[in-house]
Amino acid sequence: MQTAPAYRAKTTDYDRSAFERMYTALEADVLIASALLDEDEVIPDADRSGRLTVIRTITGHRSALESEPRTLRRTIRLEPVRAPRRLTPRQYEDLSLILARDEQGGGRLVDGRVRAGIASIPPAAVARLFQHGWLVVESGDAVTVSYAGRVAMTLHDHQAGTGYMGTDKWVVDAFGVGEWQIGTGLFLSLCSCGYRSPSRFDDRAMAQGASRRHRLEHLRTAFGLTA
Repeated sequence: MQTAPAYRAKTTDYDRSAFERMYTALEADVLIASALLDEDEVIPDADRSGRLTVIRTITGHRSALESEPRTLRRTIRLEPVRAPRRLTPRQYEDLSLILARDEQGGGRLVDGRVRAGIASIPPAAVARLFQHGWLVVESGDAVTVSYAGRVAMTLHDHQAGTGYMGTDKWVVDAFGVGEWQIGTGLFLSLCSCGYRSPSRFDDRAMAQGASRRHRLEHLRTAFGLTA
């Protein structure tokens, strides 16, 4: 179940050579966890693609003859094989059951099923979650939600968008005659989680940017990036 590819990775190495490879969900989780532990940059995209970039920066002398240190970077661009937006409501519920038991080690793989407390996810559903790279098996048949799965869940929770509000108002002049005066419309930043930006924007693009920033905050939280 661990062999299905979860990410297509394009690496630009320290010497600027480039190559591509596929990562399983477990391999990607190890890569991301190591990057977070080493305080490398882990940068999720703010859109709904589920893509992310891992950047490792090193500074030092390449040889004893160099007087000045050099800074080199390795960039790995990860693109999900399975689009996160394909996560169904039922799959979201199944992943939520497992994620809720994360502190207890996640679920348990038993005869193709995942047991999460008193709940049980059937083999066919479990197989699809593994095929999409949204689950991983760790030691002792413990099943946890992969980083790819957490991103898919976050994007399911935070389908950001924009709204529109008019600013027309009823104005009464000195003679007591009233009329509606047309005002400039304003755009709102909204999210399916219930979030509404307190700011109002003159331009839709500005509202869209605020919506993406809201979503990005939650994507960063999925990787434990709260600063």
